Amino acid sequence: MNRTEATQALELMRRVVAQARDDTALQNWGAIWMLHAFTNGGGFLATDWLWEAGHRGPGPFVLLWGVLLVINFASIFMMKRGQTAGVRSFIEQQIWAIWTTFIGGLVLVALLNLLLGLDRLFVPAVACVLFAMSFASMGALMGRVWYGMAALFALFALGMTRMEAHAFALLGGLWFLVQFGSGLALHRARSRRLAAGGEGPRLV
Repeated sequence: MNRTEATQALELMRRVVAQARDDTALQNWGAIWMLHAFTNGGGFLATDWLWEAGHRGPGPFVLLWGVLLVINFASIFMMKRGQTAGVRSFIEQQIWAIWTTFIGGLVLVALLNLLLGLDRLFVPAVACVLFAMSFASMGALMGRVWYGMAALFALFALGMTRMEAHAFALLGGLWFLVQFGSGLALHRARSRRLAAGGEGPRLV
């Protein structure tokens, strides 16, 4: 084997190892997503309840989602604390970038909704668009299956325009099903990998 062939072989091995590590990184989010399906889905249901109870000021909603965000971020670090420390993989970095950007975008949408005095249906519909864009980004980076989630939220965004009430409740139910189902699929993939003798979870 000459030097060129050796270099090509090493590069191929590097890509295979990197891909396996990225797959592992994504699978390690399965249990976290299942937990967050309850917190996030419940948050949207609570938002719907607050609105129907007559709350119109931002205070109760800011408090609700502020607490939920603290719980979500704390649970991420707690559930990953037992994993082996290491450098974040490309996939791990993209997961953080996609969903922190989503959170920032949704907060901005809610602020615009408040400043413009628009109907509350504006937020659930645009939230579905943001969900669709986030899953489309995952599809481009992590596999075409995520495009299906993007299409689902895009369709629901259109349907939200016909919702006269309880749009947040519908969004909460949809998000629970999608996040829990995705998390369960990732968790099962991780369990199969470990059962087959794969490497244990790592903090990447």
